[in-house]
Amino acid sequence: MPTENPYLSFDVPGGRLAFGDGDLDIWAEHLAWCYRMMGIPDGATIAVQDFGSSPISFLGSSLLMPGLHRGVAERIDGRFICLDASAERVTLTPALLAQLAVDALVIREDVLVLLSAELHKKGFAELAQRAMKTIVVFGDQPSALNPARRPPSRHLMHVENALLLAPQCVKCECFHLRDGFYQVDGRMIRNLRMAAPAYDLPRGELFPPSHCAAGIRDWCIGWSPRGRGI
Repeated sequence: MPTENPYLSFDVPGGRLAFGDGDLDIWAEHLAWCYRMMGIPDGATIAVQDFGSSPISFLGSSLLMPGLHRGVAERIDGRFICLDASAERVTLTPALLAQLAVDALVIREDVLVLLSAELHKKGFAELAQRAMKTIVVFGDQPSALNPARRPPSRHLMHVENALLLAPQCVKCECFHLRDGFYQVDGRMIRNLRMAAPAYDLPRGELFPPSHCAAGIRDWCIGWSPRGRGI
């Protein structure tokens, strides 16, 4: 869906992502809401291991993105550390985590295995697990369950071309579709605040409002214990 006079536009898998005037702040406010739903308190230090072109990264602070008035850091009165997701940069992350007090590490799913290996190699795995929460960002569905791997604290569903962000709730373990931000029609999910294509949920179970007290008017997405991988 085109955005009239887009301020920011770039290609993403499956289409083009476009932000009009004011959209960046709408999206940053929603991302801050997601962090709070996942149990990240105001004043926290959040480190994100993702590519700079991802909204999970560039919405972190107004210092990172021209035209963004208040990023996540400004909205939660916290600190934001942007870590690139390239293989070379991931190998440097254990040393950084050993030196900085990080409350939450947000990492894209496809580099999680590499970072876990580096943490174990350098002897920081237990330290990192005690000191911070880990939030794994995935696309259409979580990865398959790996019993040998310690599960992260939370997951964040991010379907970039549909402008969909759904956090895993600390209360019900499902993924909330924020009331007033998304509309659910059958299995189609539409963003009500920003111009984006509707998203057809391929798998998972949809729970209607009143499913969870943490967001009594939110629709929620859940996966079966066998298939969800979380």
